[in-house]
Amino acid sequence: MRTKEKNYRELASPLVPAVCMAALLLLTGCEEEKVAAPPPEPPEVVLTEVRKENVPIVLQASGTIKAIQNVEILPRVTGFIFERYFTEGTFVLEDEPLYLIDPRPFEDRLAQLKAELKGEQAELEFWQSEDVRYTKLEKQGAASKERTEGVRAKLRTTMAQIEATKIEIRNAELDLSYTRINAPFYGRIQQSLMDVGDLVTKEEDVLTSVVIMDPIYVIFHLSRSQVFEIQKLKREGAAFELMDMEVEVLLSDGEVFEQKGRVDFVSTEIDPTTDSVTVRGLLKNPRRKNVGDFDLIPGQYSPVRFTIGETPDALVIPQTAIVETQAGPHVYVVGSDNKAERRPVELDRTHGADRIVIKGLQEGEQVVSVGVQKVKSESEVKPISSKPTSESESA
Repeated sequence: MRTKEKNYRELASPLVPAVCMAALLLLTGCEEEKVAAPPPEPPEVVLTEVRKENVPIVLQASGTIKAIQNVEILPRVTGFIFERYFTEGTFVLEDEPLYLIDPRPFEDRLAQLKAELKGEQAELEFWQSEDVRYTKLEKQGAASKERTEGVRAKLRTTMAQIEATKIEIRNAELDLSYTRINAPFYGRIQQSLMDVGDLVTKEEDVLTSVVIMDPIYVIFHLSRSQVFEIQKLKREGAAFELMDMEVEVLLSDGEVFEQKGRVDFVSTEIDPTTDSVTVRGLLKNPRRKNVGDFDLIPGQYSPVRFTIGETPDALVIPQTAIVETQAGPHVYVVGSDNKAERRPVELDRTHGADRIVIKGLQEGEQVVSVGVQKVKSESEVKPISSKPTSESESA
């Protein structure tokens, strides 16, 4: 009997702690279910103040960079290229020598004409003396009038021949000067299309070309609707004068070119093939000292920003503050109690990272600009930043 009781105690002793532990966990779980969960923390948001500023009216266009001068160098006389003085792709100064066409045939021609002139001048002296002599003889009755008139005709013919020879000499001197081909202006010279020893034909063969790199043109086109918009702004007094309209060019990396330009030319007609008007802007294109090159290269494509006017005292907010729904755009306005109010708004055009608000907001109000997806109407928010956003920060 004692052995059975002993065995029962040995079997039950390990089970007691396990049963007690289970009961304790069960009681603890019941107590936790009775404790209420804490309320969620308000979402953290960034607030931006609705501000007034003068917003430029900017049109977007696609432009092409073009040199203001790209002159082809053609020979003005026919001959063989004797020398080439420049290195292709470098910059040349105005009147710097480029080519020399063999001058020897032109020197010989000039020398020949000058020799002919001397002979004609000697002949002129002879006929002048004959004219004096026959005039005296005619007065004395020793020479006929016809003979005297013949001498005078010879004199006039010789004088005319001398004038013609002088003209030929001037042309020969010009031809000789044309054998030296100089740069028409300061610019970058392109590849030489002719080599030393090549025969070039007067005003036919292109030798090379010289390009002015600074300043430079940007050519772009405005659609008919954009032209109408400019006309409308002019009537409303919101458009600038043509000389004050600003042209900006975007580089290949998306950065704005540091030099701003002005309108240089506007076509007076709409091209029916493109339904657009051609506009030309003139910009400075300084040579980079550290690399010796230019940011704008003729022929390259460049997006253009064309500032045509300004909207004064426009209300602007960051575009990130705007929520687009089927009911229309709205923003969340946060008051001093940190509660968000859903506010429908009427919007105008964009300006960089901002948007113009026509209706629905007032200057100085705070709107949620970051974290708007976490906000609900009439809910509390936790502002972590609240300051006016400058135009540069928006951009």
